[in-house]
Amino acid sequence: MTMVRTLVPLNMYVVTYQLAYGRPYSKFEALLLKAINGSTDTGGRTSRELGDIFKVHVRLLTEGLVTLIQEGWVAMEQRGSEIYYLVTEQGRATVASGRRPSNLRVRTVHAKIVRERLTGQMARVSEVPLITVKALRRAANQAVHKEALQPRVIRTRINGGEAEPLLPRSDQHQERVRWIDSAARVSQDLHYLPVRVDLDSGKVLGLPYRWQHLAQMICEEARERREEFEADPAFQAELQRVMQDSTEAVIDDVPTVAHWAEPYAQEFVTCADLTLRGDHGRTMAEELLARAEGSVLIVAGNLDEPTAVATKDAAIALRRRGVHCDVLWSCEDEAAVDTIQRRITAIRADDSLPGKVQFNRGRAERVADMMITITADGPVAAIGAGLFGGAERDGELRPAVRLTDPGVVAALARVCAGWWEELPANEGALPAHRWKHLAEQWAGEAATAQASNEETVGVACPDNPSVECNGRVIVLVGPQQAAFHANLSAEAGQRYLRTDPNEHSDRLVAELAHLPDAVGRRYRVIGGADGWRTLRPKGDSWSLEVAEAPPPARSQRLLAVNGQWLVTCGDQARSSIGFCVEGHVGERAWERASADA
Repeated sequence: MTMVRTLVPLNMYVVTYQLAYGRPYSKFEALLLKAINGSTDTGGRTSRELGDIFKVHVRLLTEGLVTLIQEGWVAMEQRGSEIYYLVTEQGRATVASGRRPSNLRVRTVHAKIVRERLTGQMARVSEVPLITVKALRRAANQAVHKEALQPRVIRTRINGGEAEPLLPRSDQHQERVRWIDSAARVSQDLHYLPVRVDLDSGKVLGLPYRWQHLAQMICEEARERREEFEADPAFQAELQRVMQDSTEAVIDDVPTVAHWAEPYAQEFVTCADLTLRGDHGRTMAEELLARAEGSVLIVAGNLDEPTAVATKDAAIALRRRGVHCDVLWSCEDEAAVDTIQRRITAIRADDSLPGKVQFNRGRAERVADMMITITADGPVAAIGAGLFGGAERDGELRPAVRLTDPGVVAALARVCAGWWEELPANEGALPAHRWKHLAEQWAGEAATAQASNEETVGVACPDNPSVECNGRVIVLVGPQQAAFHANLSAEAGQRYLRTDPNEHSDRLVAELAHLPDAVGRRYRVIGGADGWRTLRPKGDSWSLEVAEAPPPARSQRLLAVNGQWLVTCGDQARSSIGFCVEGHVGERAWERASADA
């Protein structure tokens, strides 16, 4: 066994955030309080009288009364064999204020978060046995950072919304994140994670389970720098001493992607919520924009001339209806930036339009293709390259998914607010504040829905009504996408589809053909920048042929294995957003993809 010890470079942050528990009471509870308050002159009301007023089940009436009593707004008084409910002074003050009763409690807390600088994954400080430079400086013959692995992520800021799943909260009070301030970086090159690398087996000991996908990357660099590490035995001995006090764990045979990186958020979805082709995604986007009320956020991750025109027309149509529109755009084509910028600027050329618009003046970093709309039925988000573009892209393979859970949309809105905050000179201050405020509102709505204990109603599959849709979508932020991709690539199965707009198909074919035969794949479809190829087994060899299939979108990468469809977009070292669809919805996606081929 050949073992070397090294350091994973970290950045440390302190995130300030607000936690809330409780909820605004329902309209029924507010009306119940008013009904009891109206009986002050008659000495209160009995449960029988309240039942006659509201005509609801006694269980619902009892729950409402208990809630008001616990808050101190209603009191009980026994008179003979009857119990009367009377409003208290605090309850009268609540009714007089005209506001809906609420038992919302808020507290401000701080959390320490670390980010590894190899791919950008984050973790709580409590999950990482980190070590400081000060503790190692005397044992090193050179600067400590030269003894560590080479950082590959130079980004120093984190998006506050990106850190939300890691922020501690009380399960007892069912607390939820209400507000996240911009994160402040505490240190760089001052904290490290010590690890042991077994160069023979390729295992890395000391990684938290969230970062297990780093093992291959660490092993490759450790092998390349083996002589350099072994040339400083005193430092190796010091690292060994330090690691004896920490948990040195290695995780083998991780069964599911959830063990590699916890989902940022997840939601139940049906087959109607997932589209694969550009025309279907465009129809989904048009339907959401037609239902929009109040405010809309459009994030266009890879604009070109046609999509810029479509985005401009959509934003102007929203303004005509008095809907406010925030547009965050980016573009990879350097030559087209000026033209696209003029197109976007034309959104607010007509000052007579009622709706307001906000957009970035220069192109932003590419993070996602998505939109968030406020509708009469609540907030709705859609993610995917299929949301934008004209009819010329209708035949492209461009997966897009629709999300309706208020809690999930709130989490996405916080990440979007962080994108606006990254713009220079406070250019995005107003949109950032707007979407943080809306996220706070939707998180409260999600808490109310959970408190009501509503059960999800099954939805029949559009193709086969006898089958119930039972799929889910997993939302992934930043480096979580790479972790899911690494694990999904290693899963056994017969169906495999991969697209990458930046790679030639021959290179993708070469990568897949050398995967271990034990993986068990017998059919693979690969899409690249120059078309599609199909690999089929014939005996002990693979045959290669051209496959007829819809061209892949140029602004997103796709990996589908068995019933899971992973869609990624943007720079994974940043807070870009992707998603993974699985279950019945993912299975049906294969049927539709095969039908279109």
